[in-house]
Amino acid sequence: MPAQTTITRVCMLLLVSTLLLWKDVASKPSGLLSIEALYNRVVDHSHTTYVLAADIYSEFDLNFFKRSWFTDRTLSLCHTASIYTPDTREEVHNTKTEDLLKAINNITHAWEEPLKHLLSAVPTLPGSSENMLKSANAVKERNHVLLEGLETILNRTQVEFEDDTYPDWSGQSDLESSDEETRLFAFFNLCRCLKRDTHKVDTYLKVLRCRVAFKNECIYF
Repeated sequence: MPAQTTITRVCMLLLVSTLLLWKDVASKPSGLLSIEALYNRVVDHSHTTYVLAADIYSEFDLNFFKRSWFTDRTLSLCHTASIYTPDTREEVHNTKTEDLLKAINNITHAWEEPLKHLLSAVPTLPGSSENMLKSANAVKERNHVLLEGLETILNRTQVEFEDDTYPDWSGQSDLESSDEETRLFAFFNLCRCLKRDTHKVDTYLKVLRCRVAFKNECIYF
């Protein structure tokens, strides 16, 4: 069995498992759940989301990135670039818990709309696989479930902050363009940014789990 197919099947099973877990979380009073359990669930969820996003990027890279016209184009900023996110290890360590939670929440919200269009765009790619379509759908569903998990943590820890205006994504017209090169480049940019942002969310949640649930007595990255 091809490795990509195996990875996707495992990820889809984990998606179903996570959906059931969060349904179980929602049905119980928050006092019955430890903060450790809450963070373990969102971290497991975010890590698999990142694996799926990386899988989509890798498949696109393998099939399309060798085309010469990619080298003649300038990469655009990710639509989440306006959201403050610490980059270095030191910056992450020095960022307050509520600010990391705010960044995670804002990034995750900002991907709700683009992921719908990413899923619709996969079938338009010449030679796109069933694996990529399943992965895109799983990422979209996981992004929504992750928001529910974050809401549970925010309610439990009573972290309060005003919701920012989530940055708009302006790549829809290019992603739906009749020009194949324009469409492919827009898809590449979206996949690149998705991989970057899911990695950030996964990293920040692991840091927070270590900080909040284990009082910094663990190795997170």
